[in-house]
Amino acid sequence: MNIHIGNLPKTAKKEALARLFDPYGKVVTATIARDKKTGNSRGFGYVEMSTRHEGEEAIADLNDREFEGQKLHVSEAQERKGKSASGGKGRNQFDQQRGGGNFQARGGARNTGSMRRSGRRGA
Repeated sequence: MNIHIGNLPKTAKKEALARLFDPYGKVVTATIARDKKTGNSRGFGYVEMSTRHEGEEAIADLNDREFEGQKLHVSEAQERKGKSASGGKGRNQFDQQRGGGNFQARGGARNTGSMRRSGRRGA
């Protein structure tokens, strides 16, 4: 079970996060989200527990608990909207209805507003 942990202190380490969840069962992974440019913590992270039962127990006990001076927000992680399970970009409703994708790659033409006109009118 994947668990989202919000309101993490900026100084929190993934090892400390894993130790916090360890009493509830096997911690498969513990990660802290980091800013791509600075490498600083974004204030949230994820823990994956080996079973749903362990995860639910951890959520019930650790939500609103203080950790390194801040009150944690612990809940079941939700899949990100707009992302597929493989991490790629999801397809929006418009793309799903029309087939999506790149028109040129399928051999069709795109009207970009810059198409040349034939010199004849009414043709």
